[in-house]
Order: sequence, then structure tokens, then C-alpha cells
Amino acid sequence: MDKITMNLQPDVDDYDVHRVQQAIHDMDHSDELTITIEAADAHEADPIINLLKEYGFDHQIKGSQDGKSIYINARRKLH
Repeated sequence: MDKITMNLQPDVDDYDVHRVQQAIHDMDHSDELTITIEAADAHEADPIINLLKEYGFDHQIKGSQDGKSIYINARRKLH
């Protein structure tokens, strides 16, 4: 099981969405993905969440203790 981390700060743009798409395409079923986004830009996470759903991933969103970042933890749904 690999843990893949991606930091999409300061802003999430189309290139970042493409990077996430490429990463989830290449992931094995037991791999875990953690994406970091600035909390102020949390609204920019929607395209990422949509990709995760499209590719069959479960995800959970957590905020950092300092309130400056959010973390999206994702792994493929068990079938």
C-alpha cells in the first residue's frame, strides 16, 4: 500500500485537476491519496471531489488544526 500526497496550494487550477486525475488513474486498489488544499480555497475542491466520485473513490475531508488547510483523504471503494 502506497501513500500518495499532493499539495495543491495556493490555488487549484485545471493543471492540478489533471495531475489528480493522472494520479488516481495510476493508483493500485490498496493505495491511499491525500490532497492538501488551502482552507480559503475549499470551494475549489469540487472538481477534485467529482473526479474521486467518478473513479470510484471514497473520500473524507478534514481540516488542519490551525484552520489554514484542508485534507482530502481518498482510497478506492471496496467492491
